[in-house]
Amino acid sequence: MAKIVDRAIWNIGPLFIVIAVILVDLCALAYYLVVFPYTYNWSDASILRRIYIIATLAFTFYMVYCIHFHYYMAIRTPPGGTADSGRTSRPDQTSEEQEASLRQVLLEMEEYDEYPRTCKKCHQPKPERAHHCSVCNSCVLRFDHHCPWIHNCVGHFNHRYFVLFMTYMVVSAAYFAVFSWRPFIISIDFVNTEWPYYFPRPLLAFALILAICMGLALGALCAWHYYLILTAQTTVEFYNNYYEKGLAKTEGEIFVNMYNFGAKENLKRFFNIGDRYRWYTVFYPIPIPPRGAGRVFEKCEEFYQLSHSRQRNQIRANQEVQDLDDMKDI
Repeated sequence: MAKIVDRAIWNIGPLFIVIAVILVDLCALAYYLVVFPYTYNWSDASILRRIYIIATLAFTFYMVYCIHFHYYMAIRTPPGGTADSGRTSRPDQTSEEQEASLRQVLLEMEEYDEYPRTCKKCHQPKPERAHHCSVCNSCVLRFDHHCPWIHNCVGHFNHRYFVLFMTYMVVSAAYFAVFSWRPFIISIDFVNTEWPYYFPRPLLAFALILAICMGLALGALCAWHYYLILTAQTTVEFYNNYYEKGLAKTEGEIFVNMYNFGAKENLKRFFNIGDRYRWYTVFYPIPIPPRGAGRVFEKCEEFYQLSHSRQRNQIRANQEVQDLDDMKDI
């Protein structure tokens, strides 16, 4: 049954993308064809007012472009495969390059483990924080979840684009809701038949309701992901860590999230803010890769303050929970 559901999710993915693009562009059209001309009157505006109108128009163009850019990048960017194989491989990658990449993964894994781990499903090398996606049927680096709305997994290489897409969507939905409520009142006043806009009245009402619903839903999801970012976790790791915290508490031990460097540093690491990419590059709609290759991750100082045996036990316990999660639907 689970495999049937996974296959259905995979097959319906492109339809979800088409629906998402249509709904987003519907709200954008509603803004430019109704809300903007209703809110701003160019002919009677002063010089300063016209400058403000131009700046507002530029801001909204920027927001719409960022939404589409990050959505496109979240869809088209491979989340990262454990051996650059299958769906996550480059189209121009030769078999020799794939084999060399596989050897590199094994070498990297041997640096921090006694023996290379392999996935129980796809039998590929399984680095830390990697999980098997049952929908894509492949292991994904720093796997968070599979999202049907992007027809892709959210993983190491596209997680940043996914979060920024949600961020711009939430801000834009709130902006649209604030400025469109007056035209909305007019659109539902069917006693007054005057409607000087090309955009249909029912569609404007639908667009506002849609923006509010999308803003609330995506706002909750976006807030959840920022919490995970600030605490250096993925969705899968959150549940694993919750289980391990309880287990450590019953044994009188202290659980330490080995990837948690503090909220500020976690944020910088996730968005790859540093000497090469400054903080303001977060606002640039340009391709920016994540930090690292997604196979080996630096551990925090608190983790290394634990005894060596405790470190090994926590790593091994984390690996066992990951393996159990990946084997659930076999």
